[in-house]
Amino acid sequence: MKKFHQMLPNFVVGDAIGHSVLTAQRYLRKLGFESEVFADVFLENVRARNYREFAFEGRDTWLLYHYSTGSVVNSFALENTSNIVLCYHNITPPEFFRDFDQLAEKTCREGREVLKRFSGRVRYAMADSEYNAMELDSLGIGPVEVVPPILDFDQIRPTGKKPFDDDKTNILFVSRVAPNKRYEDVLKVFHFYRRYVNTNSRLTLVGGYGKNDRYYRYLRRIIETMNIPDVVFTGFVPNEKIGDYYASASVFLCMSQHEGFGVPLLEAMNFRVPVVALSCSGIPYTMGSAGVLVSRNEPEKIAELLGIMVEDNALREQVIERQLARLNDFSDAKTEASFKHVIDAVMNGSG
Repeated sequence: MKKFHQMLPNFVVGDAIGHSVLTAQRYLRKLGFESEVFADVFLENVRARNYREFAFEGRDTWLLYHYSTGSVVNSFALENTSNIVLCYHNITPPEFFRDFDQLAEKTCREGREVLKRFSGRVRYAMADSEYNAMELDSLGIGPVEVVPPILDFDQIRPTGKKPFDDDKTNILFVSRVAPNKRYEDVLKVFHFYRRYVNTNSRLTLVGGYGKNDRYYRYLRRIIETMNIPDVVFTGFVPNEKIGDYYASASVFLCMSQHEGFGVPLLEAMNFRVPVVALSCSGIPYTMGSAGVLVSRNEPEKIAELLGIMVEDNALREQVIERQLARLNDFSDAKTEASFKHVIDAVMNGSG
């Protein structure tokens, strides 16, 4: 049986990349390949092997390598096979972390530097968005095809338990608490919304953080300095509970300045929550003509826009209908067909 394995630095079942790995494994096995996962970091109950064991698989083995961070595994993959198909999930530009996390800044910088070495070394490349594909193309890595991630909405169904027992309007953002996500800009928009548009409102921020993280402490200082009430940091919320936060939201607000794709944007769309987002990096490619994109970071005007999205039912329904139509572009069938096209091109020698 032909072998087409996968490799990545950190294999976490439950996050977006981990889900992509499991989906790709299912596709590869369906195509008749033996396919295992090799990683540096993974939990004991996860079916994976240490990445160093890949060296014993033979030179004719194919490798789907998931690239998303700086790691010793990146160089290992280059040194141990010439049969690489690269799957690029993007790396956050290191300058976002400069004032908050020196290790993250160093890791992202190294990841972006090593990525250049994949130019001319891969047989084919996948990117989960047009934005990521353009970055690979600029580095001479390819040919590249856009293969969107599989969206497993079944994992985030609402349980029916409301996270808050009141009638406040909930403005929601979901993402890990990191500088590129620009939580400070979300806070500033909500400051104006809460003070001048709707005093009966709450900002719910769903995403993991450490209480001693420099960036989180920076955000708490902003809240205290600007005296912003009704801000809730939930911390990490598992998939089986996060649906309740989407179900209770009136608007999803994203002010992130760097997204390779942005799965929560589509999760909000699936819950019929209007999405208002800053148009930058990969966000407009993910949203297409759906939701509401804002071209400038103008907190007062965006706060007014949130008010319109909450109060104008006709406009709200128009936005929701466009969002539901956009979700059809990310169907399982379309993603599987794109994935199969890449694998067929590689195995037929046209990659």
